[in-house]
Amino acid sequence: MINELYTEFVQTNQTAQPAPPSPIPQSVHVAPQVMEFVRLNKPPIDKIRKHEAEDFIANVDDDPQRAKFWLENSIRVFDELSWTSDEYLKCAESLQRDLAYRWWKTLVSVVSRERLNWEFFQDEFKKKYINQRFIDQKRKEFLELK
Repeated sequence: MINELYTEFVQTNQTAQPAPPSPIPQSVHVAPQVMEFVRLNKPPIDKIRKHEAEDFIANVDDDPQRAKFWLENSIRVFDELSWTSDEYLKCAESLQRDLAYRWWKTLVSVVSRERLNWEFFQDEFKKKYINQRFIDQKRKEFLELK
């Protein structure tokens, strides 16, 4: 009886299309995404504070030795941390306060971006706070001689 039913079913459904085969999964090619390097450790400013880097606050009557000491100490801290010169510059900028910060922001506004690097910062800092201050200090001492 089952054979008869099956034969009848096949004869009546001969025009029926067979079920399509199950789809074969095709490999999908995914283009690699561009990944940006993200530093997972603490921001540089936190690290330099732990290494006793100090802010630089410029005053009109600053001693050039103080500025020289600040620069040398900052370089020592940056070297200990083995950073890139771009990181040196960012940290040095973040340590500038008050008049020193305003001086640097003014300078940055008139200088092309290509020139802004760690060496440029050091040269300009020395001109402004070490060499020029030293000259001004000696001039003042000379004028005050009696």
